Amino acid sequence: MRQNCHSILKWSLLTGTSTILLKLCYETFLRSAITTTNRSASTYENTLTSWASTGKRSIASPTRLVDTKLRDDLQLIGAQIYFRHGARTPLHLLPGIEEISYSKEHIESYPFSKWDIKLITKLGNNVVSRDKISSANDIIGDRVRHLKVEIKPNNEKKTVHFQSSSGDRVVTGQLTALGEKQLYELGKTIRKEIIKEDGSGLIPTVYDPKIVYCRSTFMDRTVASARSFLAGLFSSSEKGDKIQAKGAFEIEVHNFPDEDMFPNSHAYPILKKCLTAVQLYSSLHDDHDLKKARQALIDRIGVSDYSDGILELYDDIVSRQAHNFSIPKDFSELTKDFEVMSAREFVSMATSIGFDVFIRATCGPLLYLMRENFDSIAKNYLENNENKSYQKLFLYSGHDTTLVPLAMALEIFDMRWPKYASHILMKYFISKTNPKETYVAVNYAGEPQILPNCDSYYCPYSTLMGNLQNRFEKPKVINKH
Repeated sequence: MRQNCHSILKWSLLTGTSTILLKLCYETFLRSAITTTNRSASTYENTLTSWASTGKRSIASPTRLVDTKLRDDLQLIGAQIYFRHGARTPLHLLPGIEEISYSKEHIESYPFSKWDIKLITKLGNNVVSRDKISSANDIIGDRVRHLKVEIKPNNEKKTVHFQSSSGDRVVTGQLTALGEKQLYELGKTIRKEIIKEDGSGLIPTVYDPKIVYCRSTFMDRTVASARSFLAGLFSSSEKGDKIQAKGAFEIEVHNFPDEDMFPNSHAYPILKKCLTAVQLYSSLHDDHDLKKARQALIDRIGVSDYSDGILELYDDIVSRQAHNFSIPKDFSELTKDFEVMSAREFVSMATSIGFDVFIRATCGPLLYLMRENFDSIAKNYLENNENKSYQKLFLYSGHDTTLVPLAMALEIFDMRWPKYASHILMKYFISKTNPKETYVAVNYAGEPQILPNCDSYYCPYSTLMGNLQNRFEKPKVINKH
């Protein structure tokens, strides 16, 4: 991270997973977490901020079995899913540890996920030509680092900078074959929930963009993840796992500098009121567990004036773990708690500008579209026009920093940094006896959730909307589907 906010924005765009740096000091954050102001903080907000600062939950979370059995009186009429891209090469190479050499098998595409895609490039509401908008590569392409790949010409082991058959170099932040496989398998898993081989499921067995909407951030790894998910979703085991689609998968992408699917201070300037990681950790006492853990790893890698946080320090380790590369024992020990500490660090900085302010500036537009999508599904269903195709499934391919604010907004965040291919699935039901009653069932990272103010897995849609009433942010330009 940089001291200058302009540089912070550039850095944010480079990582795609960077934490939000906020201006208010940590002591102010602590006071706001434990005291009552004119606007009383919610129990969840107080619990979350206390958890972030101390590592302990101020209110014990009740343990109860979630009954997910489908109610006979409900009909599934729609769904939305938000997922993180799959496993990738690291964005931040950790000093003090030998760089990984990837094999060709790590980099080549996962064969089952291969399928043609058609990018729908949009600027605001308008579909425009590709040259009218910028992708992540257009913005940060000259700042990625080339990585090493091990090849064996004539059976001789050799480490070089590898260039794949597609002509793309192996670089930081690149989706791997494992990452594609993870999203393919996630698609296969979701298929069991919404597609039936006899055609009686929520959506048909054959891909149709009039029924399935897909949007991705305009970044290679998220676009490829969206393709892989769709490939798994529409692969039929009864037909030899062949993809069932009449044409290319349509994936909508927007101008990357204005992207609102992750925290972006260019789109929402309130996020420019920021701390650097150095400023945050300077404000903590020396015995604070986050500060001690971060400093221990910094000391081990032998650098001074390190400007990033725990999340960035952990990035290389997570990538190695995902790809089954060996990790020195001392590095494993030093980072053993970083999955939770990364989340605590993020929440500590994020909520210091106010919980709802942060949510509106990071996932408020997605929440707004979520509501628009559900309302559109209900409207079209109730019109009951058998000849009309309409979108029933909405897919969003994003980042860890897409999922965390959403989970916080829904009040289901488990204070663990999302793994590759983590997802939030929201299924939408209507009462068979009273069409005015609709319900939402939510799964986070595969686990069923009971939402706030709800007594069961099936939460009244009106209750969910009430929970989110202060968290919607109308997109600067509404993208109609």
